This record gives sequence, C-alpha cells and structure tokens, in this order.
Amino acid sequence: MKSCSNCGAEIDEKAVICPKCGVPTGTQYPASQSPKDPGLAAVLSLLLSGLGQVYNGELKKGIGILVGVVVGWVTFLIPGIIICVYGVYDAYTTSKKMNSAEIAFKKANFSDYILFILVFLILIGLFAAILLWMELL
Repeated sequence: MKSCSNCGAEIDEKAVICPKCGVPTGTQYPASQSPKDPGLAAVLSLLLSGLGQVYNGELKKGIGILVGVVVGWVTFLIPGIIICVYGVYDAYTTSKKMNSAEIAFKKANFSDYILFILVFLILIGLFAAILLWMELL
C-alpha cells in the first residue's frame, strides 16, 4: 500500500486515481486496459451526437447531449448545432483526460450502447409522431 500525495489516504499500489480525492497517482493504466482513442470518440459524437460520450463510459452525459441536440434542432437550428459541436469537443477532451489519468477511466458496456440506441429510436419516433400530429391538425 502507498499513500496519496494529495490527501494522504492509503491506496493500492496499482491505483491510477485516489479513490478518496480523485487525484491521479502517476501510475499508468494497466496494459490490459486499452487507452481511449480521442479521434474515435470525436468521430462517433459527430456521427451521432452523444455516442462519443457513451464510448467514454458516460451514458447519462451522452443521452443528455443527444436529447439536447434533438430538442435544439426541433426548436431552433442554432442551439442544436452548438450542442452538437460541444459534444464532439467534450468526447475528444474527456478521452484525452482519461488517458492521462486526469479523470477516472470508465469503460462502456455493450448494454450502454444498446440503451443509447433505444433512446435514439424513441426520440426519432416521438419526433415523427409530433410531425404527423401537426400535419393532421
């Protein structure tokens, strides 16, 4: 066991981040844990807003960005574009921070991707239903 240089808590020798205060310990990630690809995270978020966040293991943030983009596009075009650009930037910088141990490394589960796609399909269905309802009035 070693102690954290920031808070003094005892931490595991292999710990990358102190579990108590979140400060990086200087230990690199194990070889079994492949680093995040910032470019891939940005491209995924560009293809489908929020997908880069899911790749980074941040499902809630990804769904929030997806909903924000859809609502922004439905109400006004500019807010949707701004949120979309922010999502690409956030996915890129978050994966870089995870690789450098500035923030905790999170791994996305396959179920996170499935849940994200389901939310996307539900949003598209709601949007289509609203458009149909408005046409019928």
